[in-house]
Amino acid sequence: MKIIIVGGGIAGLSTYLHLRKRLPNSSRHIITVYESHKPRSTASGTSSLDRLNQSVNLNALSESTAIVGGGLGVSPNGMRVLRDLSLDLHDRVVAQGFPAENFFFKGANDWTLGIQSTSDKAVRAEGDAEEVCIASSRHGLWHTLRQYVIEKHGQDVIKHKKVLKVVRNTDKPRLRLQVHMLDEQGQKEVDDADLVIGADGVKSVVRKALFGDSEKYNPVYSGQSGVGGFHNTTIPPIISNRKAMVFEFGGNGFFGYASGGPVSAKQLMWWSTFETSSLPDTRDVDPQAIKHALLERHKNWKDPVVVDIVKNADVESIYPTWIMPELPHWGERGIVLVGDAAHAMDPTTGQGASQALEDSQTFVLLLAELLDDERYGNASEKWIIDQAVEIFHKIRSPRINKIVERGKKLAGRKASVGIVKEYVMYCFLWLLIKFPLLGK
Repeated sequence: MKIIIVGGGIAGLSTYLHLRKRLPNSSRHIITVYESHKPRSTASGTSSLDRLNQSVNLNALSESTAIVGGGLGVSPNGMRVLRDLSLDLHDRVVAQGFPAENFFFKGANDWTLGIQSTSDKAVRAEGDAEEVCIASSRHGLWHTLRQYVIEKHGQDVIKHKKVLKVVRNTDKPRLRLQVHMLDEQGQKEVDDADLVIGADGVKSVVRKALFGDSEKYNPVYSGQSGVGGFHNTTIPPIISNRKAMVFEFGGNGFFGYASGGPVSAKQLMWWSTFETSSLPDTRDVDPQAIKHALLERHKNWKDPVVVDIVKNADVESIYPTWIMPELPHWGERGIVLVGDAAHAMDPTTGQGASQALEDSQTFVLLLAELLDDERYGNASEKWIIDQAVEIFHKIRSPRINKIVERGKKLAGRKASVGIVKEYVMYCFLWLLIKFPLLGK
């Protein structure tokens, strides 16, 4: 089987690793990852002053899987997928990140609204390994996955070419799909595949092969945008001593911070999310203006950690938040979508990376099962692929839909409100954290 994965981000790389581990006679299959951008960004906490005078292109930030900035948390369910994939890889992800055993929720007035454990120990069998949320820079997680792929399977697995479109191959029915792309010199190329996996994010080219340019299935701006970055400083005790990620809600936005790596690395990652009635201009924007808006937005917040971050940290990324409308399916006739290409969700869920990891595991397990010659020896490759794609959606979409709905409710807590509603929100969040059954 010839498989092309479009997108060399978290979803694409984890899918490649699962395919190589799970498929029967893995070496017989040709599997290639196409990624548009060469690695060129790190999660540095020491941006130069010149950087503040450079413009930031929001289109590039939205479309690229290799321009990686900002932070994330890999939840226990995502860490279990990594453990299943490779204990070595799992341990590398833990080592480069920060095990956040607790979530601290606070108000902009510096009130502590509650603490939640991130451990999954309560739902594990006795003696089973415990997982907690791993706070990480996006770059750190992606780089760890990429290096593992290269070490185990070679440099040539990931090819840096820009995929332009995916079309049905009517001339050669056996090779059902054609992937059109540009190489690094701008020359057009075409590659054939039996299976194309779209792991190319919210602005997915592969999704267009399934649904065309219909507005109905395009990503939707959530009404909120964010900025974030990394600040080289001693990690605050609330993080280092309590092993926590901190989430703060205010009347005019949301702020979060955590260690982006081992405490000794002194890499404090932060993010600020705020409501905007219209999509930020996707042409070049001025980071100095964004920094000024950040200072204004949080000038009355009381947490000294937030005050210090806002005063000293450079703005390293700006991103509108996109969500995907529910799709009628995630693939057909040899094409399948995974990760944000299928179901981009509000960052409030904390499940973006983890659900991409679950996607890659689930789809490949299905495909590997259906390729079992003893059970499906007479089945055609076409039937096997299409069955795997169909069942994948049936299994995964109910779980994704529940998470998306929960995210919509939580995202509302980030909307701008007056002082009375702000304090009502604090009381509401305190009750939810204190008495979790109320949420159910």
